[in-house]
Amino acid sequence: MANRINQLNTTLKRIGLASLVLFVGATARPATKAIPAAAPVKVIATPVVAAKAAPAAPAATEMLRDTAVTASAVIAPSAINHKLRTIRMEVTAYCPCTKCCGENAHGVTASGHDVSYNNSRFVAADNSLAFGTKLVIPGYAGGAVEVIDRGGAIKGNKLDVFFATHEEALQWGRQFIEVTVLE
Repeated sequence: MANRINQLNTTLKRIGLASLVLFVGATARPATKAIPAAAPVKVIATPVVAAKAAPAAPAATEMLRDTAVTASAVIAPSAINHKLRTIRMEVTAYCPCTKCCGENAHGVTASGHDVSYNNSRFVAADNSLAFGTKLVIPGYAGGAVEVIDRGGAIKGNKLDVFFATHEEALQWGRQFIEVTVLE
């Protein structure tokens, strides 16, 4: 369970969204006498390490009753710093070879990053998407990638996704897909 939560948090951090998913389950030793159920507790989650249930009543002679607390937090949209929009785009693959990038290719993007940046997973777009804009492209990189390159033929709703080899770029080819822009 902890491994799955870590995977989820890693994925959400990779796409740049604030995330909090909190699941707490605790079981105390069984009580030897019945204790009336406490009133329902409303939990409002903030980024915390653990949550605890409040005691049912302040009676000194009572034993603890079984407790099972499950809390989940949904982050309010106002707490997320990104505005999401989806655009249908023509997404073409390219690599650092001279066939894709021309004779003057030196392995450096238009923003000054080396092509090995982010494990060679990034995007080229026109000026309508600023350098550093994060995009989620289904089937590419497994999360959000940044715009760090430009291209002369990239105008309007077109993107180029970078691959380390020409074979990988050919395998992707050209696709028309829904791209999510994180602003």
